Amino acid sequence: MTLTPNALLLLNAQRHDLEDRSDERALARDWAHHVDEARAAGWLVAFVQWDAPRGADWETFSKAWTLHPDFRAEQGDVLVRAARPDAFEGSELAAQLHGRAVQTLHVLALPGTPELTATLASAQAGGFAVAELDVLA
Repeated sequence: MTLTPNALLLLNAQRHDLEDRSDERALARDWAHHVDEARAAGWLVAFVQWDAPRGADWETFSKAWTLHPDFRAEQGDVLVRAARPDAFEGSELAAQLHGRAVQTLHVLALPGTPELTATLASAQAGGFAVAELDVLA
C-alpha cells in the first residue's frame, strides 16, 4: 500500500452519471486526463460506485451501475461502494484514505450534485483538506 498525502476522488464516474449527456465525451476526456495526471504524480485515485436509490431508473449491479468505459480502477486505486448522498457514510472510504496517509482530497464531481455537497462536508469534518477540480459544465 502506497502512502501519499493527495488523492483524486471521483464521485460521478458511473455510466448512469455520464452517458447520454451532451458533453459526455469532452467531460470523460477531461476527467481521464485528471486521472492520468494524478497517477503520474503518485496520488491515490479513488472511485465511488453509488448503489441505486429506491426508485432510480438504474439498478445496483446493472450496466448503468458500472464505471463509465473511460475509467477503470487499477491496482493501487480505491474503489468503494456507497449509498447516497455521502460517500463516507457507511463505506470504507475514510479508512482507505487515512490508511494511505491522505491529507488532501481533489474531487471530481458533477457540479451542484447532492453527492458533492454531502461528501465535501463529511471530508472536511473528517479532517481532510478538500479541493474541487474545475469541470466542464
